[in-house]
Amino acid sequence: MVLPLIGAFAAGGLVNQMRKAGQRKEIDELVKNSLKDRLGDPTGGFGYQTGYGPGMLLPTSGYQSILQYQNQMGNQQRENMIKNLLAIEPITDRAKARDFERNMAAARFRTQLGTQQGLTLQGQMGAQALAQKGMTGATQALASNYQYQ
Repeated sequence: MVLPLIGAFAAGGLVNQMRKAGQRKEIDELVKNSLKDRLGDPTGGFGYQTGYGPGMLLPTSGYQSILQYQNQMGNQQRENMIKNLLAIEPITDRAKARDFERNMAAARFRTQLGTQQGLTLQGQMGAQALAQKGMTGATQALASNYQYQ
């Protein structure tokens, strides 16, 4: 029972606020018009804001025209971005190709270096094995060919 009463008071308060807002709007318009009559048109009769031509202002005929303007701006920015990307593409392709060539040259160098190290190691191991066999053979030869003095 208390809630319907609160709702009625709230609705009445809302109506009063709307009525007062309408009165304020009428008063603001009267003051603006009386100042305009006394001081003259601030734009000098051009019909738009001082310092800006009509092409500088956003369309003011409503939501649809503002949305159309934003869509046009978005399309223009997208076209500019595509043009910029197409202009940059040859440069980035050349840079990527040079980077790939550098990486391939480094890979070839690493492979050659690894191969040379492997061959050197094999040669050292082979020389060591031959030296061990030679020492064994020399030791056996000295042991079997003894001489008395």
